[in-house]
Amino acid sequence: MQQAEIDLKDIISILRRQRRLILLTMAIIVGAALAYLLSATPIYRATALVQIDVGGSNLLDPNAGNNQQSQILNSKVDSEVEILRSAATSLAVIEQGDLLSDPRFGPQIGLTEKVGQMLGLNLTGAGIRRALGLNVSAPDGAQLVNSTLNRLQNATEIRRRGLTYLISVSVSSEDPASAARLANLTATTYIERQVEAKTDATIAARDVLQRQLDTARSDLARAEDTLNNFIEDNLARLEAESGSASVAALRRQLEEAQSESLSSVAAVEAIETAAARGDWASLAENLENQALASLEQQRADLAQQLAGATPGSAQEVNLRDAVASIEQSLAEQANALVGSLQVEINTLQDRQETARDSLREVLLQSDLSSDLLGDLFSLQQSANVARNQYQQLLTRVQDVGTLANLQIADARIVSEALAPNSPASPNMKLVLATALVGAIGLGVGLAFLNEYYIGGVTSSSQLRNILQANVPVTISNQTPSKESKVFSDQIVTAPLSVYSESFRKLRSTIDISFRDQNARLDNDETTTASARSKVILVCSALPAEGKTTSALSLARTYAASGIDTLLIDGDMRKPSLHKYLGVESETGLLSFLRDTGNDPETMLHPIRDPLSALTVITAGPRSNEPTDQLLGGNSFNYLIKAAKREFGVIIFDSPPLLPVVDARYLAQHADAVVMVVRYATTTQGEVREASSQVQEMMRPGASMIGLLSHEVRSHKKSNYYSNRYYASAYNREA
Repeated sequence: MQQAEIDLKDIISILRRQRRLILLTMAIIVGAALAYLLSATPIYRATALVQIDVGGSNLLDPNAGNNQQSQILNSKVDSEVEILRSAATSLAVIEQGDLLSDPRFGPQIGLTEKVGQMLGLNLTGAGIRRALGLNVSAPDGAQLVNSTLNRLQNATEIRRRGLTYLISVSVSSEDPASAARLANLTATTYIERQVEAKTDATIAARDVLQRQLDTARSDLARAEDTLNNFIEDNLARLEAESGSASVAALRRQLEEAQSESLSSVAAVEAIETAAARGDWASLAENLENQALASLEQQRADLAQQLAGATPGSAQEVNLRDAVASIEQSLAEQANALVGSLQVEINTLQDRQETARDSLREVLLQSDLSSDLLGDLFSLQQSANVARNQYQQLLTRVQDVGTLANLQIADARIVSEALAPNSPASPNMKLVLATALVGAIGLGVGLAFLNEYYIGGVTSSSQLRNILQANVPVTISNQTPSKESKVFSDQIVTAPLSVYSESFRKLRSTIDISFRDQNARLDNDETTTASARSKVILVCSALPAEGKTTSALSLARTYAASGIDTLLIDGDMRKPSLHKYLGVESETGLLSFLRDTGNDPETMLHPIRDPLSALTVITAGPRSNEPTDQLLGGNSFNYLIKAAKREFGVIIFDSPPLLPVVDARYLAQHADAVVMVVRYATTTQGEVREASSQVQEMMRPGASMIGLLSHEVRSHKKSNYYSNRYYASAYNREA
């Protein structure tokens, strides 16, 4: 369809002509849709809604995520959607829902296996391999899990609801209760896994911080020791340079506390050593403790009595118990002393730290040398930095440790899935509406495809679109009368018939097309009479399309108008014009073109039409050899020139365009080409190909006119194709 304008009437006409194809297409598609609706298993879909808490769920800092940008929040929701779709979540659902044993999601048999069961055959993959003598490997657990995973993911749909923070979790199943259960199970499993993941991540962060805290503690102790050692090593110098009484007093306090602390530590070590050896006597003597001395004396007396007691006697047992009791009391006394000394040591250490801190403050404010003051300040700053880092890490470790026990999910179920009452698919209304719309669209598409490309030509507008040429008339279906042996006889015997009027319209259209040519000739003073003679080629794409009848009818129409008209049968491969005239054709165009030495009048043997003033040159005997080279020779050119001198109109009945090449040579001489197309018989592709071939050979200024013929055929198309004169040539051209 290459027209710039669309004719609504033509479209309606096309739809009316192709209504059977449209209705058949609609019936097939709607019928298939109904069959699908009747046979399809109803699938139910249940949906649970999950809301994402984009603001965060940190119970220790509820406002932690309130300042995040909208783009970041949307990315978080999209990330949660992908987590819900992940295989890890689906595998967790399979495990918690025990879907491996569920017949809807677990191992299933396919259609081939079902057919095999009906036939009593093992058509499984393993069965076929076993029948062929191949090794059969049992499916492992991973394959079963993967198949279940694929079925679950195919049945699950996870999507975000617009730009909201809501995620719909939909599961489809043949059982509505199962669909609701799996939708809720997927949502709850996702939330549980989210809490577990957050807890694990928090614990891992706490462990990392704990390792950093241990390192910070070591760094702090090292910095403090370095500062203290610097002060203690340079205490005399510091006191001398500062000249401060406070520094001297603090120095004495520090040294006294250190001395007392060393004494207490030594006492503790002595007590622990003596207690470990059981040397209670030396311990009581060193400590000058009367309670320990008294207990040690009692123990010694009992030990002496135990040495003299009879082994195994009751006295020995009692004495041994008494000795053990006293030793226990001695150990308790020693531990108590150690404890009091530890308290004293801690107190002395506190005094040392207090003295050191006071000494640092005083020294930093004293008038010291720049080198000494710089070293002291640098060490003090290092110690402060180490202390701050340690405090921060300690606080963070405590917070993270607490947070690990307070994790909640960043999502919650706001609407649980309920068992649906009606199936989600197949949707009867949607399927039928889609099938109906699709059927109409496909039917109309096929109608236009059949109208313009596949099927035969069925209207003059269709032929006009294909040829891009004027199609003035359509030859209606005619039945020969008793007076007319052939259709063309009606031009003479029934001049007022519809058939005759159609060819007069065709003649007028041809004459109109000659106007421009005649106008150019009128302006040329050198124009001869022969130049005004017009050559009309009547052709068709294939045999048996009515071109010979149309050529004879057109020629008789011109002859009836008083114009000297010559009709030449140019189909030397399979001539038929003489049969329409009821004459013999022993000599004619073929004889003239083959032998130029004879008299043209004798060889051509022109005859007069029995019913009109038309002059006819028949083709002569049928040629058993190609004739295209004859039409391109000098003899044929001589014939055309001679005919133009004698006749006003010369009409050629040509061979069909597609089987043989002859018509292309005839088209070079034509001022107008009439393309005859049989109604609903010749395919549009064949018409286009024939039109393209003849237009390549037409002279500049020559016009093409289409003619759609409803003429009843007297022969079948297959007979012409099988004819040896056309079939071989047609096959070569194709």
